[in-house]
Amino acid sequence: MSPAIERTPGRPRAPSLAALALALLGCGGAPAPARPAAWNAAPDGQQGASSGTRAERYFPLVDGHIYHYATTSERGEQGLLVARVHRADERRGELRFPSGVKRFAFTPEGVIRSDTGVFVLKEPIAPGTTWTGEHGGRARISAVDAAIAVPAGRFTGCVQTVEERLGDRPARFVSTFCPDVGVVAIEAASGASYERAELKSYAPPVDVGPDGVRRAPAVDAGPPPGAP
Repeated sequence: MSPAIERTPGRPRAPSLAALALALLGCGGAPAPARPAAWNAAPDGQQGASSGTRAERYFPLVDGHIYHYATTSERGEQGLLVARVHRADERRGELRFPSGVKRFAFTPEGVIRSDTGVFVLKEPIAPGTTWTGEHGGRARISAVDAAIAVPAGRFTGCVQTVEERLGDRPARFVSTFCPDVGVVAIEAASGASYERAELKSYAPPVDVGPDGVRRAPAVDAGPPPGAP
């Protein structure tokens, strides 16, 4: 199982998601060494850290925040992906999964995977910016003002990237990064296979008080278009 795929008890079994696992949140490749702390341990990173880079606004790593993504395959199979953020310092952060950790760095040139040096999102944040993508294809910024509706709400002013890989294993990956939220949607297509992940919720850490456990409400961008 890829480190980006997590099964949640009581939910439908997640589909293979081989291509999607590589695309979602930059989680392709071998898992980084696991940390001693459990992936869902109490937040212990740096609060309020910021690199000051423009790219970070579209890939924020806010310590303790939890992201849930609903996934769907071309066969209609459904699953759930979950990740928790750990912020090491102004320039470095992690996405922690039950089965591994992925590390990222904010640089003046963009957001990179710390273990591979491959860009997740490259500066300048403008249509036409290109780079070698995580899957070996050519990635480019296709839009900087996209609007999208997902289960978490409706988002505007988003950056969309497209990576296209040719050759004997052609594939296409479309990622949507929204300001102050991060990855909101991923589409992965290869041959007859198609998979999509959409943000279902993102929330600050659980607040444990003297009267018990209280979960802070999920941040919501508002109802999808057409909702009453």
